[in-house]
Amino acid sequence: MQNSYRHPSLFWPVLLIGLGVLLLLQNLGLLPPNLWAALVPLWPVLLIVLGLDMFIGRRSLGGVILVLLLSALVVAASLTWAALRAQQLPPGQTQGLIQSYRGAEKASVELNFDVGELNISALTASDYLMEGEAKNGPGEAVEQSYAVKDGEGQLTLSQQRNPLFAPFLSGRDSNARWDIRLASNVPLALEVNTGIGSASLDLSGLNLTALDLATGVGQTSVVFPARSPLNAEVKAGVGDVILTIPADVPARITVTSGLTGVHIPARFSRDGNVYTTIGFSPTGHYLDLEVSAGIGSVTVK
Repeated sequence: MQNSYRHPSLFWPVLLIGLGVLLLLQNLGLLPPNLWAALVPLWPVLLIVLGLDMFIGRRSLGGVILVLLLSALVVAASLTWAALRAQQLPPGQTQGLIQSYRGAEKASVELNFDVGELNISALTASDYLMEGEAKNGPGEAVEQSYAVKDGEGQLTLSQQRNPLFAPFLSGRDSNARWDIRLASNVPLALEVNTGIGSASLDLSGLNLTALDLATGVGQTSVVFPARSPLNAEVKAGVGDVILTIPADVPARITVTSGLTGVHIPARFSRDGNVYTTIGFSPTGHYLDLEVSAGIGSVTVK
């Protein structure tokens, strides 16, 4: 009796080669940043390919070739469906945003905004910590979380995209826009992380105690408050950052990198990479600002 030859499985070698190619392309910056999140929902495709390999792939050379062709077809069909579905997504809906204090006496707010236009200002005549509106782009929504710990409200707003479609939306212009208004009657620490687009932060009416701003690509403008002790850090990316400091606010600016891209007015005296106004003291009302400039420019007014 002659034993039939069973070809070794190609599933694991092909899987390892495919993962290696994807990791290499990611390291070279040639893949969309959300690709891995998009691939996770497609994991049942691996079961289909493995089943095909076990059923017909090991019987003959023809079976191996057939499995490779069918596997390529299944993967291509899955990715094509995701790409076509992403292009057919309707415009995002307008989403109302609101957050009460829940007994908080101070607050920290984190805003993570990837693509679009972001506007931040102060609330007037409101009993809420935050009010706002978000016009979402295709496949987008705002994720909101809030908790109170030791009397401090901790609010986080993040721009979320459907992970299955995100890589195929990366080349499309987003019409997303956030208009966020924050309470002015409680001490507030603010963290803002932006990606691609424009941002306008009018903080003049806030009781701000700390600011951590990281910008991406695009123009960002910040107006600092005049009547609160404030420690701030600005990490500029690619684009222009315009920082407006009230003329009567004692201020100190420390430039940690990108010195040639920072423009500071003559009312500041310079000592190395530190710029100060006359009479600056870290007591009372003041601004202590640390600036790290990227490829773009930072202009202080």
